[in-house]
Amino acid sequence: MSQKIPFQLIQITDPHLHAGEEGTLLGLQTQKSLDLVLDKIREEQPVIDALIATGDIAQDSSLQAYQRFKTILEGFGVTIRWCPGNHDNKNTMNRVAEKSELIEKIIVTDFWVILLLDSSVPHKVYGRFDHDQFELVDQVAGKYPDKHILVAFHHHPLPMGSHWIDHQQIKNGSELLAIVRKYPNIKALLWGHVHQERDEVIDGLRFISTPSTCVQFEPHSKDFSIDKTGPGYRWLTLYDDGSIETGVSRVQNVEFEIDYSVKGY
Repeated sequence: MSQKIPFQLIQITDPHLHAGEEGTLLGLQTQKSLDLVLDKIREEQPVIDALIATGDIAQDSSLQAYQRFKTILEGFGVTIRWCPGNHDNKNTMNRVAEKSELIEKIIVTDFWVILLLDSSVPHKVYGRFDHDQFELVDQVAGKYPDKHILVAFHHHPLPMGSHWIDHQQIKNGSELLAIVRKYPNIKALLWGHVHQERDEVIDGLRFISTPSTCVQFEPHSKDFSIDKTGPGYRWLTLYDDGSIETGVSRVQNVEFEIDYSVKGY
């Protein structure tokens, strides 16, 4: 029987903020779209136990962007964590996170452990895990054999079916999957980067991606292409039996100024 009050997790990803609130990505003002997504979370989610942000926090890697984002998240009054993406500067993130809970990489609940990994490679768009990240998976799985585990990071470990962005996936994702599949209590992998949603189960393991809080990318596109769906977030309800309910909620009925002629970002 599932617990009466399951753990409520919110994921946001790829806000691409700038030092100034007027900064844009592909013509869209990213602080404005993030604010609308966060307003939607407040409206729709009366109970939140934790909120995670899975990378590309700042488009310009600025200290101001990270500080503003941290202040915004702290306003929710819940457990918060983040991990870096390819646009992020890890040293700057760590400066901002120092002496706060953002510096931590795991969340431990009565029945679940949420582990955030670092898939970013300095000055590269693609992802790759250093060996210490694989060791961290082994350590957490070994320490909490009786808890279910969700592992989150930035880049996609499997192809998304979009030719251009699949060149950016995790280069050693097969090594991660080999480690993860050693532990039946690892239930799901969760990521950002791709600015589109995915949710499927492969051989008992759940693979989930989440839209950006700003511009979206068109699924199954050969070349770079912007989708016209709205920015959003993902909610996940984690039950004590290891099952997960999850969905994506998007900002509706708002016209965003986006430059659809741009062929990259």
